[in-house]
Amino acid sequence: MIMPKEIHPSWNGLLTDEILAEIKRIEEAIGTDYNPADKEKVLRFLTVNLNSAKVVWLGQDVYPAAGVATGRSFEVGNLTSWLEPFRQVSLKNIVRLIYKTFAGIEQYDEIPSYTEIKRLIKSGIFPIVPPAEWFSSLEKQGVLFLNTSFTCQIGVPNSHRAVWAHFSCKVMEFIAEKRPDLIWFLWGREAQSNIPYIQEGIFLESRHPARVRSDFTDDFLKFNGFRQTWDSINWLGE
Repeated sequence: MIMPKEIHPSWNGLLTDEILAEIKRIEEAIGTDYNPADKEKVLRFLTVNLNSAKVVWLGQDVYPAAGVATGRSFEVGNLTSWLEPFRQVSLKNIVRLIYKTFAGIEQYDEIPSYTEIKRLIKSGIFPIVPPAEWFSSLEKQGVLFLNTSFTCQIGVPNSHRAVWAHFSCKVMEFIAEKRPDLIWFLWGREAQSNIPYIQEGIFLESRHPARVRSDFTDDFLKFNGFRQTWDSINWLGE
């Protein structure tokens, strides 16, 4: 079954016989050609202590390119350094916004491009830790990286969206019932469309980080969520 070997006890209330039967049906429906390829990573969120969570990053579909999806929303699995080339624009803009927050930048046109961000990282001016270490650090500090579609056919985005929809709603309902105090980062309309299932929580919203533009009033690079949570989470990953 597509379940991690070590499930944290904080999720026990979610994993009823009905839900376990649904996961089994889902596994039969998705076959074997999917991301993440490692079954242990499909429901990776179940290994995290929900009682220690502070912020939820609610992603959408897992990355469709082979070898990229990790089970954590927005993480690029084959990336070992921020200086390496990678295609995922959302993650680049997340790092840009963290730099904006770290540097106290107020003006939109002063936010560096990702190319400039790499120079700042290389020089040590921007001390964000390497990607894998960064995601692990944030998770340990209380960031719950959650997708709403936990697999997809390799190379076919959103191909398993329908099959995961009911389970995903149950997960969000469970989280909200158990932790109504959580902060939810809801980037984009698809993430925000889940508010009726979440119901309880603090919702910090913006447009999706995949596309940014200064004339959007709710543009992602104007999102203040990192600033509002900087005291409880070190977003540099140190």
